[in-house]
Parts: sequence; structure tokens; C-alpha cells
Amino acid sequence: MPAADPTHTVHPTPVTHTGAHGSLPGGEGRKVFFVSFGCQMNVLDAELVLGDLDRNGYGRTDKMKDADVVLINTCSIREHAEDKVWSLLGRARQVKETRPKMKIGVMGCMAQRVKDEIVHRAPHVDLVLGTSSFRSAVQDLDDLFDGGGRIVRTSNRPDPVFLPDADRNVTVRPDAYRAFVTIMRGCNHSCTYCIVPHTRGKEVSRPLPEILDEVKRLVDDGAREVTFLGQNINTYGQDLHPKRKHTGEICTLLEHAAEVEGLDRIRFLTSNPFDMTEDMMRRFGAVEKVMPWLHIPAQSGSDEVLRRMQRTYTVAQYHEVVGWARTHIPGVEITSDFIVGFSGETDEDFEGTKRLVEDIGFLQTYVFKYSVRPKTLSARRLPDDVPEDVKKRRNVELLGVQDALATKRNQGLIGETVRILVEGISKSDDTRISGRDRCNRIVHAPGDASMSGRMADVQIAEAGAHSFIGDLVRVEGDGERWPDA
Repeated sequence: MPAADPTHTVHPTPVTHTGAHGSLPGGEGRKVFFVSFGCQMNVLDAELVLGDLDRNGYGRTDKMKDADVVLINTCSIREHAEDKVWSLLGRARQVKETRPKMKIGVMGCMAQRVKDEIVHRAPHVDLVLGTSSFRSAVQDLDDLFDGGGRIVRTSNRPDPVFLPDADRNVTVRPDAYRAFVTIMRGCNHSCTYCIVPHTRGKEVSRPLPEILDEVKRLVDDGAREVTFLGQNINTYGQDLHPKRKHTGEICTLLEHAAEVEGLDRIRFLTSNPFDMTEDMMRRFGAVEKVMPWLHIPAQSGSDEVLRRMQRTYTVAQYHEVVGWARTHIPGVEITSDFIVGFSGETDEDFEGTKRLVEDIGFLQTYVFKYSVRPKTLSARRLPDDVPEDVKKRRNVELLGVQDALATKRNQGLIGETVRILVEGISKSDDTRISGRDRCNRIVHAPGDASMSGRMADVQIAEAGAHSFIGDLVRVEGDGERWPDA
């Protein structure tokens, strides 16, 4: 993916049980301490594994010292993400010294990339599962408890294998009313800085009927919003129809998903500009349930840097893509990713990136310092020649430009009324509810937990760079179903 959060933020992800009907069956009753780092795809992978663990008798604990299993879902997109994993494995080793029967597992992109290093640097790790093997976690853990030893499952070609859709336990997810659905994995592009093709493999799409069945089961379990995920989502279905360059299958999927009764909102990411067409934008804008929000990573505002990145578009072409979106999707907001300090980036290149941020007027941008990833084209061919202090300065400066612009734009919404899907109580103020509007903006308002899962109209009173505070106008009542607006 992206995928970072949107596309590549790194954060622990607590995944909790959402449905009473998914209570633990009989079983061993072992407790799992689970931590996930990375993008939305990793969040969903975590849900899949936790669903497997749940229905096979494994419970959850938020304390490592009480765990029978420590399982870490990893990210390789930046070195900082992997450093966090090594640190956590160090803590786990200390706990295992007091709980020698504890099993420690590492799964995901880092496990795929450095499986040998994990085995040698952290010999206390019992289980290593790559990006195509993580669904074997339950059986492997059972085998380890029965017979000991170590299990390492990674593939030289980490092309994903989708298990039957019915295999997903839809009752295990972090939000009762919003859900992620993977529609494809992998990426066929060769951006020079990106590790994803090495850890996730080539593009593999799921059949449309299988995806729609999963959406229906999620809606039956209470989800009102679904976000479709793919590393390169606009090429969904091209491997299913290899003789056609642009199949428009992503549009077809969105159109069919919109027909699912009880589903109110649809989002999708990540949209890479080199695979977007004006016809796609027309079709996106024609589906009312598709929210007017697109995450379109730009990565740089310099044509020369984009060329070295092998992004295959120019700044002018990026502007054209955004223009299509704003022409055909009413009220659309755009978010983006940027990398600063990439190989050879000059002050002039960086000024071009600042201009792009100012010209487009993004709702939000995610800015990262360039981090060399082994096995990528840039690691082999391009020098990491921008000093670290320059990377840090550019990172802070670009975020400052974005925040100033976003604050000014957001303040223009003061007095306006927006509709949110209430996610629950605000994490920062338990007297308020939080939710997202159609453009994925975070909005807080006075309220209580009984409003969770309902639509609410909020009049904006305060606006910052990243969120809004407003006054509650009205809330969807019992038995009501507001059309989203």
C-alpha cells in the first residue's frame, strides 16, 4: 500500500472483539499479547489472525507479563518501524526468562524481509510468518506448544494466497461500525525507494463475488462503513483480466458494493496517480455511497526527484489527476504522502514540493524522511546523500506548511454543519463523541456512548489543522436510517 495510515504510519494497533456472538469457544484458554505496526493492511491482517485465535480458544491480554503468546505484526516500510520491533523483542526476551513456556512470534513484512536475521539476532523467537503465511498462526502455535522447536514460514515469492472468504471471523475488528476489506495485495510497480514488492509480492486480486459476500457479512455484524484496501487499488482486477490495460474493475466493485443494503459509506485506498483515469473519477463521483475523499500519494513536487523515484508521472500530470477528481467528485478532499530527503533532492527540489502542497491544498499530508530499505532499487543504485539534519529540517518545514494551510482552510468550515458516523467516545475527552465526516475529517462533539454507530449532524465551532470541535445538532434515532449527506 500505501498503505500508510493512511499510508505508512507506524503505531500499535489494539484490535478488540466487537460482537457478543463471537465469544470464546472452548479451548486451551491461552492468553495472547498482540501488537501490530504499520498500515491499514496490517491492521486488517491483525484482525484476521485475531479472529482465528479467538475462535480457537486463545484469549487476549494487554500485559506482556501475563501472556502465553507474544505475537508481533511487523512493518518494513521504514527503518524506524523495524527498530520498534527489535526493541519489543528485547522486552519479550526478558519476560520469557520468567515464563519459559511462552511462545514469541513475528509475522508480516519484516518477517518476510529479514527472517534469517530474526532467527539469529533473536533466538528466543519461536515463530516467524511471512506475508503469505500468517494465517497458519493458530496451527503453528498449537504445534509449538505440543512439540517445541521453531517454525519459520516465508516464501521466496511472497505472492499472497487468499483463503476462502468464509474463513474470516468478521466479529473481530477494532471498530464495530467501520471495517477494512482487502481486495488485492502486492504491487507490480518498481518505485525505487519501496520495499512493498519485496515483502508483499506481485498484484493478486480477489474475485468480486467473494469480496461482496464479505461486505454483506460485515454489514450483518453492524458495520455501516467499509474501506477497501489495496497496495495499488486502481489496478484491482487487472490480473483477472490481463489482456485489458484498464478494466475499471475497481469502479465495478464500488458500484456493486453500493447496492448492499445497510452499507452507508464506502472508502478505498491507496490510489496511485499513475493508474488513475478521468473515467474512473466520473464513475467514483456517480456513486453516492462512495465518500468524496481520495488518498493520492505525490511523494515529491520535483519532476527530477519523481524520475529518480520511478514514479512515472510528472508534477503537471499529478495536477491533472487532482483536476479530474475535483471536476467529477463534488466536494472531494485529497490527502497525500511525501518523502523528503530522497537521493539527490536539492533545496530547489524541496521548494517544488512545498509549492505543490500549497497549490493543491491538501486536507492532510503524511511526511516522512527518506529511509534506505535494503533490496530496493535506490539502495542498490542511488546514494543516500541528503544529510540527516537536512532531512529533519525539511520534514518539520513541510509539515508546518501543511498545518498552516489546513488550519486556514478548515476554519472556513466554522458555522457549517457536517454529518459524521459516530465511532464512539473521544479518546481525549470522555464528554465528547468522535466521528468522521464524508471527507474523512475527524469531528468531536458533546455526546455519550449511546450515540455510537449512529449518524449525527454537527455544526463546526472550532477548527484546527487535524480535527474539528462542534455542537451537536441532531442524532439519528432508534429505528431511523438517515441517507448520508
